[in-house]
Amino acid sequence: MLGIIKGKSEPEINNMNVAKKLWLRLSIERKTRIYSLTIITIVIAVGVFNMFIIGGSVKGLGKVQSDLSKCVNVQTAFEEENAALEKYIRNDIDTNKDNYEKACLHTRACITGLPYSYRDIGSERYARTWRIINAYDYYESQRNEVLDEVLMGELNQKIYDLYDMQNCIYSYIQDLTKITVKEGSLLYSMKEVIIDRLPFVLVVISVAALFLTIAFGRLLSTTVTRPLKMLAGGVHDISEKRFDKEDIKVSNEDEIGELVDTFNIMKHAMSDHITTLKENKELTDRIHEEEMEKMEIEKQLGLAKLDLLQSQINPHFLFNTLNVISGMAELEDAETTNKMIKSLSHLFRYNLRTSSQFVSLSQEISIIDDYMYLQKMRFGSRLMYIKNIADDLDTTSITVPAFLLQPVVENSIVHGIAHIEEGGRIELSAYKKDNTLYIKVMDTGAGMSRDKVDELNAKSISVTQEHAGIGLYNVQKRINSLYNDSEVIVESTMNKGTTVTICIRY
Repeated sequence: MLGIIKGKSEPEINNMNVAKKLWLRLSIERKTRIYSLTIITIVIAVGVFNMFIIGGSVKGLGKVQSDLSKCVNVQTAFEEENAALEKYIRNDIDTNKDNYEKACLHTRACITGLPYSYRDIGSERYARTWRIINAYDYYESQRNEVLDEVLMGELNQKIYDLYDMQNCIYSYIQDLTKITVKEGSLLYSMKEVIIDRLPFVLVVISVAALFLTIAFGRLLSTTVTRPLKMLAGGVHDISEKRFDKEDIKVSNEDEIGELVDTFNIMKHAMSDHITTLKENKELTDRIHEEEMEKMEIEKQLGLAKLDLLQSQINPHFLFNTLNVISGMAELEDAETTNKMIKSLSHLFRYNLRTSSQFVSLSQEISIIDDYMYLQKMRFGSRLMYIKNIADDLDTTSITVPAFLLQPVVENSIVHGIAHIEEGGRIELSAYKKDNTLYIKVMDTGAGMSRDKVDELNAKSISVTQEHAGIGLYNVQKRINSLYNDSEVIVESTMNKGTTVTICIRY
């Protein structure tokens, strides 16, 4: 078999060597499983064999003893019934009557309990049992008839016939008992031979099982522990920097064999590795310095892009607002016009003077109030603005990126409310939960398709769609640049509206 594996012709292969080589190819897990299963199998086999031998030796003896006990019980019960009957005939009192009836029931129960299976007890015992049952049935009917006449004072010849029937049944019971004893003696004689040889058989089996266990354990130990000891010696040589030692050689083709081969390869590679370690360290240091410089450049570039995104603003809104103010100035009093101009001036001032990346949340909300006032002047009753800020939210101490909310609100008006003839509602809400600030801008506008929502949430908007930095892409870009583990979530349903949730984790 080994010759076939290696491609050589070896007509006379030693079976033991083949088995050993196959054993060496097995993994350690399989070796352990085979050893455990072998031990378990031996223990179970010895136990089952012992139980089989012992069980076979005593098999049937318990049944014979039980059958014999039942025969004796019938004989005793019948004797007690006859005595109770005679006592009841002589003295007709309630106590004797109760004892007699109990004795009759006991006798009937004992006879019913006799073994009555032809296959189990054989023809002889079956015939005698059948004779007892039928004789007792007839005797019982005659006994009751004679007893009624005797109790009425009509003692006659029938009482003696009843006594003869009792003797006959008693003889039947004795015959059944003798046959049962005879069969039990015969069975015991047959089992006695096996019982006499049982200790010798058990000793032989135990010795064989012990020998197999020791032999298999030694095989496992030889193929596992010896290579591990050699490997431990090789590790000690490496710890002493002795790399010129001869390679470890084992016959194992399992995990230990793979470990030894890997160890030999590692030993040869370690010397070269130690030689080049300093050069690699110097190269790593240079690469690290270059990476740090690259990261610093990227950081500065990111800040520059962030400043550029923050500084961009769409002038289209400002011009539209100026046109609205110009039109309103002609139609109504100067007070309304003055208020609109103030709101617009706040927006200009906030845009031109806010050089910092961050402002307080209260400033952002105030700017949105001014922005929405101007938009309400434009849309009139078509636009409703609701503000819902949590009472426990300290908007003056919480900072957010400048111009964070205005692009979102503008997007809701331009792409949502403006497309609906009857207008709609914009609701701004803010609250804090579990160290996370939640700012929501909800509108009841035209809504967006599922593909558009997925595109926004995936942050995959093309450059041409950014509208010079103003819009949801601008907000997403700034949030991702300034905060870790923060996000902008867009939810929308066509013809129902859109909700933009800004989550900033502090």
